[in-house]
Amino acid sequence: MNRREMLAASAGMMGVAMFGSAVKAAEELAMGDAALKKWLLEDCAMEYFHIGIPTDQEMAWDAEIPALKLKMVDYVNDPFGIEWMKFGEGAPLPEIVLKRPHVAFKVCHFDEVIKKFKLLVPVSNPRPGMTTCFIEHKGIGIEFVSK
Repeated sequence: MNRREMLAASAGMMGVAMFGSAVKAAEELAMGDAALKKWLLEDCAMEYFHIGIPTDQEMAWDAEIPALKLKMVDYVNDPFGIEWMKFGEGAPLPEIVLKRPHVAFKVCHFDEVIKKFKLLVPVSNPRPGMTTCFIEHKGIGIEFVSK
């Protein structure tokens, strides 16, 4: 997909993540389990963090993670909180992460949160001080980031 197609595909996710806040996202992830929804929102303080969009376009990259064969525009440097990502050939991640946008949420009690979901991408430390993992939800990656 080109950059325009990726933006269109991710518009719905951005709306839920940014405008519906973490409340709607927690509701979706809990799939009717009121106790899990409450736990995610209250105990884990789940909050929207960023959206990641893969691209095949060249950009002014400001970060690189060689182990993931990833160049990126960091979400903290983008005015809309978008993490633009370009993966190199043979990047060691599932197709869903390589080709589709993802939404990231910061959570407390990271180790407990990840026990509640089937992991798509195992726990990793892509950068110093950052612990993440991915789950799949309705065909997209959801990234959890430790607070």
